[in-house]
Amino acid sequence: MALRNAPRALKPPLAATDVVERLDLLEKILRAQIEIHHRLLDFIQRKKEAIRTANLAQIESLCQQENVVAQKLTALEKHRLELVGQLTHVFQPKADRPLTMTEIATRLPEPQQGRLTALAIQLRDDLTRVKQQSSIVRAAAETLARHMSGIMQTVNSALGKARVYGQRGRLVVGTQVQTIVDFKS
Repeated sequence: MALRNAPRALKPPLAATDVVERLDLLEKILRAQIEIHHRLLDFIQRKKEAIRTANLAQIESLCQQENVVAQKLTALEKHRLELVGQLTHVFQPKADRPLTMTEIATRLPEPQQGRLTALAIQLRDDLTRVKQQSSIVRAAAETLARHMSGIMQTVNSALGKARVYGQRGRLVVGTQVQTIVDFKS
């Protein structure tokens, strides 16, 4: 059993070939993350259309597909963070925080510095677009949900006996009437 206050064993420094391999892998991960963000943007556009047409089955399907892609992105991000930690240890062993992609890139020769910088910028821009577009879709989905709730409330009150407003400004139905309404016909 290890003592809690015992010093951690120092990891041996990475060989130059290991550093090169990790940098190559880092570039591949960044490219894969960029590709996944583009797929997420495609899902977002398709969800916008599904929300516009109130196609709930398509919205559900797209959310499930998007979740699978997001899990892949999470795994890639975890691996990227591990690589950044390892590279931080190589480039700045006494760093109190991991280096940013830009900070790592500035320590590299050209053309690798330019490639890594460009990939980091593109990934940052794509992430910003995904966040912005996701917030738009979220707002649209919430609006659709409120609209559908309002429709159901109106139908329910039309079929119920009492049609009065409650303390919160919503229609309150006196007695529940069991009915089925077919929205597709």
